[in-house]
Amino acid sequence: MNYLDKALQKINQNRLDAEKIARENKAKALSHPEFAKNYREYISEVIFEAKTGKASGNLDNLKEKIEKCLKNLNISSIEPQYSCPKCQDSGYLDGKQCECLKREINKILTEESGFGGLIDFNNVKYDIFNNSDYMKKVYDKLRAWCNSDFKKNMVYLSGGTGTGKTYLLKCMANELISRGKLTTLVTAYKLSQDCLKSYASRDLQEKDSIIDKYLSSEILFIDDLGTEVNKSSITNSYIYTIINERKMRNLPTIITSNLSLADLSDNYDERITSRIADENTIKIYLEGEDLRLKK
Repeated sequence: MNYLDKALQKINQNRLDAEKIARENKAKALSHPEFAKNYREYISEVIFEAKTGKASGNLDNLKEKIEKCLKNLNISSIEPQYSCPKCQDSGYLDGKQCECLKREINKILTEESGFGGLIDFNNVKYDIFNNSDYMKKVYDKLRAWCNSDFKKNMVYLSGGTGTGKTYLLKCMANELISRGKLTTLVTAYKLSQDCLKSYASRDLQEKDSIIDKYLSSEILFIDDLGTEVNKSSITNSYIYTIINERKMRNLPTIITSNLSLADLSDNYDERITSRIADENTIKIYLEGEDLRLKK
């Protein structure tokens, strides 16, 4: 089951649960004579207005009586209380994915990425950095990019171990998800394993689906590029395809790495290096002491 199916399954279950509770509440309310009487009269008035086009003038009064009965019976509502009133827990609005579906997809993608909890830009404590003024400028710049139209379609964050690259990545992911962007987070190790799995698969549908989520995701984060155990020609070819295709389709990609741009060319072929280093990439090098050792 892919992430879209999982998200729809969760949202559909929300709808079924809401409708079940509404049916149970209605059956409970109708077992009381006063509510049943007012409710039948209300339905009759609605049908009368629909048939004749004339307002009876009694609907508001009956609504008040119904609400009073429900309050006395300690019943919140006999109508489904959907988690998303906009799409009524269908996942789609006017033929497009509703924001609730995007949020559920992002939740699943984040959970499956293994990155753990994301971080709000507003909660960053800059005093943990020995170069706090510089880091504040970096965070402000990348927060602005997260809320831009992505004319620069790639961000390359490099720096030594423990300089806060993954921490910043989590802030960016949180900001983009809050904008309703479909966001995929993956470590370079996991990506390389998926590349090898796709290459080895004899099932064409599986072969394509493994890589397609990286090719088509609205936003893609790749963490720790250069730490893959197996940097073979196979994984290099797949990584180039993913980066190049996303560049061509103007899909934003964020990469973190311990490798500077100069070091990158020693680990990957020229095609990968040139695509990462082109004019449409924001390149930032994070300096500073290892925050993990500092802790």
